[in-house]
Amino acid sequence: MNILHCFADTGVESEALAAYGSVTRVGLDPEPTPFTDELIAADAQEVEFDQTFDLGLFHPPCQRWAVGSYTSGDPTERHDNLIPVARQLARDYCDEWIIENVPQAPLHNPVVLNGGMFGLPLHYERAFETSYHVEQPRNQTRLNGPGGFERHHANGGFQGSKQLWKSAKGYTGEYSSKSLKREAIPRAYINYLVRGLF
Repeated sequence: MNILHCFADTGVESEALAAYGSVTRVGLDPEPTPFTDELIAADAQEVEFDQTFDLGLFHPPCQRWAVGSYTSGDPTERHDNLIPVARQLARDYCDEWIIENVPQAPLHNPVVLNGGMFGLPLHYERAFETSYHVEQPRNQTRLNGPGGFERHHANGGFQGSKQLWKSAKGYTGEYSSKSLKREAIPRAYINYLVRGLF
């Protein structure tokens, strides 16, 4: 497949997407990774592609709806809502698409995934709007106790070493700790969503 990965400066998920085809990644200040076939440093709103893609994965910023923005006193209104922009880009350039954000974001009929659904030692709940049907897995409760190493931003951030987070989220590349802990969608989620295409 030809895959478009947008709003993806770090692009950790490109590692998972690369298993399904060639990846074109767009970010304002993108970090190079060996899992991206074409890297475009630009505002996704200003890029005009000369091709269409079989699948698009979009990560519009989540600060407007993130719980951490409320608890830190950051006024959510100052963050743009780029979900409609992502949706329009997806419709213009992709046969099928996935738009990722926090569960509170205004996505259309999202599938909500968390680590417990995949036997992972973290909660990391995220919502995904898809242009195709993806079955909603049975809900799992938040993992607590000594097996869990994720805490919410407001309660002191995330515990554990980079290697631990690489293992839990299913990635092998060299990424910053912040990208792995706070931003990277676990590979298990990506695989589950993409399998819905087949």
